[in-house]
Amino acid sequence: MIHIQVFRDNLSQIQSVEVSGHAGYAEPGEDIVCAAVSAQVISIENSLTRLLNLDMTTEVDEEAGGYLKLTLPKITSKQITHDAQLLLKHLEFALEVLSENYPEYIQIQQFNL
Repeated sequence: MIHIQVFRDNLSQIQSVEVSGHAGYAEPGEDIVCAAVSAQVISIENSLTRLLNLDMTTEVDEEAGGYLKLTLPKITSKQITHDAQLLLKHLEFALEVLSENYPEYIQIQQFNL
């Protein structure tokens, strides 16, 4: 199962997203659930980095795989904060839709920092 944890600050803004595990929907390399989750997360990471020029903290498990954590840096611009939150809320929404369609393979939890 893929476990997704969304961490919010005291203003309910998403500060980090942690994804771990493997769906187990199909064999590695054929697993559409893992591919969908990975594509969503990597797409948002790229957008935060390339479109908003944010110096994201990205943690991955290079050896075992199945782990990625994105953490926002401190942002001082209201516009960049707005844009980053919009992208992260899009990610959260996309992952929720996937979880609704594949509930036995994806679990999402919310945490307050």
